[in-house]
Parts: sequence; structure tokens; C-alpha cells
Amino acid sequence: MAEVKDVVLAPVTPVAGNKLKVDISYKLVFSPSEAGKKFKVAIDLYGETIAEDNEPLVANFQGPKALYTFSFGTLPQIRKYKLITAQAGELSVSEPSREVDKAVLNEDPGSKQILVAGQVDTIENADEIYAVVSVSSEARSNTYQITTPPT
Repeated sequence: MAEVKDVVLAPVTPVAGNKLKVDISYKLVFSPSEAGKKFKVAIDLYGETIAEDNEPLVANFQGPKALYTFSFGTLPQIRKYKLITAQAGELSVSEPSREVDKAVLNEDPGSKQILVAGQVDTIENADEIYAVVSVSSEARSNTYQITTPPT
């Protein structure tokens, strides 16, 4: 079974304008029986809520929602995944950098006031993000023609 491991989100750094540079690397491992098969690789960024955030807990029964999903390809064929052909063994991947609007990764909106040298200073809440890399395969059924009205 295909495996993703050693996912690393490099330190996120500011770039031109109000953008942040995001770099992700990971390893894919395929068995000899998977060699030559096509797999989809998708990458999402999520926000992490930590105790220091002092935010109310909100029940989310649908699971976390991605803040950002990597896109692959060029217009008009942009996809939220990339197709790869498996080779037996381990493959190290470093994705090309993405520049993401800072507002998109703002998972802790607002600010807090702190006292610095007798002065009250307002700072933005820190944002904590993490990356999830997934690999999957799929198979297509035959095409069935539906007659109208069905017989």
C-alpha cells in the first residue's frame, strides 16, 4: 500500500506584498506491486488551535477544513492534485514554493494586548499551520448508457 512519510513544512517566510512563502517536502513509498500504477497526490494546509490561543472550542463534526489546497498544472487544466506514476521504493519530493496570501493562512484572527516596558502594545494573534499530504489511487467503472425512459 502506498505510504506518505516524513512530511516537512519548512518555516513560512514573508515575501513581496502580503504573501507568505510555503515550502513542503515529503517521501512517498511504493511497493513493487504498485510500480507503474497511477496515483494522485494532494496537499492541504490546516490551522492548528493550541491552548495558548484562548479560543472557544467549536464542535466540528465534519472535521477540519483546509485553509489552502495546493494546485497543480496550468490553465485550463488546474487540479487540486497531481498524478504520478509509482516506482517501487522511496521517492523524495520537494514541492515548488507556493506564495499564499497571509489572510488565507490567518487561522487565529484578531489581536491581543501585551505590556512592553510600561507601554501597551497590540500584536496579531500567532497562526499555527500544518501540512497534510495524501496519496490515493482510483479505478473507473465501465460506462453504462441509461435509456429514457428506462425499460
